[in-house]
Amino acid sequence: MRNCPTIVSIISFMLFVSPSVIAQKSVSELPLSQAAVLQQFLTKHTGLEFLSETVTDQSILKDMRKSFGARFTPFYRAGDFNNDGVPDFAMILVKEGGPTGDQGVGIAETHRHLYDITIVIFNGAGKTFTPSFVKTTKAPRVCFLNTTNGKRKRLNFGVYETDEGFIMTPSGKGYIVENAR
Repeated sequence: MRNCPTIVSIISFMLFVSPSVIAQKSVSELPLSQAAVLQQFLTKHTGLEFLSETVTDQSILKDMRKSFGARFTPFYRAGDFNNDGVPDFAMILVKEGGPTGDQGVGIAETHRHLYDITIVIFNGAGKTFTPSFVKTTKAPRVCFLNTTNGKRKRLNFGVYETDEGFIMTPSGKGYIVENAR
């Protein structure tokens, strides 16, 4: 076991350099270039803030990860959404303050309260990113971003365990909303 310290060092290095990003508990968990662009966006859009996965009911988050994969991040998605060969990223942000809507006592507590949220897609532009889509809506904190499977992967927004949501399809330098419910 002379190689044990070497193996531990290699594993530690791989964990810190891993290309996958959780990016759900704080802005600092995003890749540096994405974090910088997001901070600039938040500075220009006062009243919006980063939405941490810690606000999501942990049993729902665990169930989401069973459905979408162990490393699923509900409020963050990275990929080439506009099919131009350059990586993009998208975030769900929340308006500061508490809920802005109540769907009533007959709705599950996890889905009952609505918040003003904003979906932002940042298109890759060389070594930086440009906000190319901004949409504000109301949703419970069990909302998420995901990509559709198929020939052309597209970004979608949904509310877990419902059919609420929409698809954001690239159009010109921006995106259009399809299948809104």
